Amino acid sequence: MGQCECNNNSYGRRLCRRRGIETLFSLPNVVSLMGECGLDDQGRSFLERLVTLEWEQFDSVLNAGGRASCQDDPRPFFAYRCAQYLAFPHQMIPRILGEFEQAESEGRNLVEEKYARMMAVTDPSGYQRDWAARLGAPSPVKAQALDDVRKLLSPALEEAASELPESHRHARPDASADGRVSSLDYFMAEVATYSLGTVFALRDVLRAELCNQNPIALSYVLSARILKSTEAKA
Repeated sequence: MGQCECNNNSYGRRLCRRRGIETLFSLPNVVSLMGECGLDDQGRSFLERLVTLEWEQFDSVLNAGGRASCQDDPRPFFAYRCAQYLAFPHQMIPRILGEFEQAESEGRNLVEEKYARMMAVTDPSGYQRDWAARLGAPSPVKAQALDDVRKLLSPALEEAASELPESHRHARPDASADGRVSSLDYFMAEVATYSLGTVFALRDVLRAELCNQNPIALSYVLSARILKSTEAKA
């Protein structure tokens, strides 16, 4: 048998990792679950493209302590990212895909920027030294829209913690500290990488849909179900 091309060069490794994500998306239990969540074939295609781009950007992030073990294990990444996108309003999927495609064309890594923005609460001095000038501050309008999103999600997070305490204990902490980022700060660092139009869109769909569904609680449930659906690939 020939040597896997992923052992030969960085392009090969990237190709193998992309195929790993594609394989997870093609699992019958995963396809069935996404259909149950109301995602049609086009929506699943958009989500696959989005999570694949995210995985490739995540794979290329360089940590201060070297490569993290989770960067070589697509299954948890796949489960948690898909759970989030399936739990939140599905009309955001193509918009966020557009953000990643635009970033790719500009040579930006949105996953790296997300982790950098987390440093503002986990390592403020490091953020000021290495990232503040590069990322810049949001405009007053965007800062207000981001604050609106946070205020919409804060009660949902509290409700999810109350309804699903065991799942909540396995999630990120409630408050950020040195080297640790809270669930809400993590999500807001992600949303801050998006354009103003996408932040507005997220705010507006959350205002309309939070009265009917708690996306945070749903993401807890879906992450466990997706992990279960991919056990054969573990």
